[in-house]
This record gives sequence, structure tokens and C-alpha cells, in this order.
Amino acid sequence: MYIELLFLIFGLIFVWLSATITVDAAKKIAYAFNISEAIIGLTILSIGTSLPEIFTHIISSINILNGIESSGIAVGTNIGSNIIQITLILGVIALLTKVHTDKKILKLDYPIMLGAILLLFLFSLNQTIGRFEGFLLTFGYIWFLIWLVKKENVIERNPKKHKLHYFLNLTIGLATLLFAAKLVVDNAISLSTIWGVSESLIGVLMIGAATALPELTTALIAILKGSTKMSLGTLIGSNITNPMLALGIGAMISGYTIDSTILWYDIPFWFFISILAMLFFKEKMGLNKKEAIILILSYIVYAIIRLKFFAHI
Repeated sequence: MYIELLFLIFGLIFVWLSATITVDAAKKIAYAFNISEAIIGLTILSIGTSLPEIFTHIISSINILNGIESSGIAVGTNIGSNIIQITLILGVIALLTKVHTDKKILKLDYPIMLGAILLLFLFSLNQTIGRFEGFLLTFGYIWFLIWLVKKENVIERNPKKHKLHYFLNLTIGLATLLFAAKLVVDNAISLSTIWGVSESLIGVLMIGAATALPELTTALIAILKGSTKMSLGTLIGSNITNPMLALGIGAMISGYTIDSTILWYDIPFWFFISILAMLFFKEKMGLNKKEAIILILSYIVYAIIRLKFFAHI
């Protein structure tokens, strides 16, 4: 157990360090190409920080093809990561600093995020997500990404100044972020096995929280660097990337069986808490400390109910 704890701590340290490299490189790329930081957060950073979820889906789907049922781990990790991002992570960030947004994010990006959650719920009503539905989710995300990039006015500001260096730093940052997150997740799984935590709970709470670490650290670093829109864009982008791209890729490989608790408790909570966060933002285009505490407490209540009533389902 102590070895797993030690590796878990090392993983957390490397997640933080690699997040610093990633955000710095993303900001420089945004400046060089005249791309807004919000777009960088919604695309490069959201996909990069979602790599742990993507790889969790791929590995779980391969297990399913080999006769090892892993749908609960894959889907639970995805949804658990999204819930913790929109509640605990967003709340902690808002306690540390003022999180601002703009009308564009609320009128465009946020509704797309809500639509992705609703679409996932509708696809899950028969308690399965097949390969065709996985294809629709993945194709929908790719279409969204292409549309998002096309509508951005990309103009080179600094055509010859170390752009290759920026992309190299970004690649190193994301690669290290992935490695560090995997280190955290692997040892979190080992600890959960040692402590006897049920598999249903592992995906939603433990692995979901662990795979949300890149979003947390990247968002915090962005805040410290003065890029609040990049921070919010990363969280919203990840909440679009996870249910559409990550889950879509996994479902295309093997298809998933959806647990009834995930369908009727986790996804609805994720949807309604996301609406609550949006209403908070709409009032003053930002989150105050009281609203941040509400989001944090909502996650605590969610986790307690999940542990008490749905631990063995």
C-alpha cells in the first residue's frame, strides 16, 4: 500500500509540472497565430487533458472484446470525471480567484456541453450504447471541432518566432501529463483494490477524480497565469470531449452496457448541476464565493449519496 501511495504522490507532482509546460506553450501558440485563449482551452487543452479518459475507454473496450466486462469502469470514469470538474474543481477555482466568462461561452459552448450530456442520456435509455451510437458521438465531436476552428479568425502574428519550439513544448507537456495521470490512475486502482472498494464506485468516484487531475492542474495554472477564460474553456471543452470523443471511441470499439445507477442518478445529476452552474454564470458573468461553496457542497452530497445508496449496484 505504501508503494502505491508513493507513486500516487509522484504522479500528482508530475501532473502539476507538466500542466505548467502545457499552459505556457498553449498561450504562446495562441499569441503566435492570433487564436483566442478560449479556443485553445476548448480544443488543444480539452483533448490533451481528456487523454486519460480516452485511454481508459480504449483499454476497457479491448477488455470487453476479450470477454472482460468493463463498461462500468469506462462509462463511470467518464461521467465521474465530468461531475467533479463542473462541481468540485470549478468551485475550488472560484474560491481561489474570480472566474469570469463571456456571452459567447454561455450562448454557444455551454449549450453544446449540455446537449452532449442530453444526447448521452438519450442514447443510454435502453441501457446500452452500441457501435453506431459511438460513431455518431465521435463524428459529432469531429464536426464540432472543425466548425469551431473554421469560425476562428486565424491570422499569423509572429510567423518566424520559435513556433516549432512552442509545439514541441506543448507535445512534451501533454505527453508528460498523460504519463503522470496514468501513474495516478493506476495506483488509485491498486489502492481501491487493496481497500476493497466496489468496482461500480471505482469508476465514478476514484478513477473519475484521478482522471480529472489534469483539468484541475491545467485550470489552476491557467488561473495563476491570468488566463481565466482558458481555464473555463478547458473545463467546458473537457465536458464536451469526454462524453462525445472519449466515450464515442470506446463505444465504436466494443459497445457498452450502461448501469442503471449511471443512467438514473449520475447522468441526471451531471446535467442539472451543469445547468445550476450556468445560471450562476449568467447572473454576473462569473462565480462568487457563495456559489463556489454551493458547487463544492453539491459534489460532497452527491458522493455521500452514491456511497451510501449505490455503492454495490
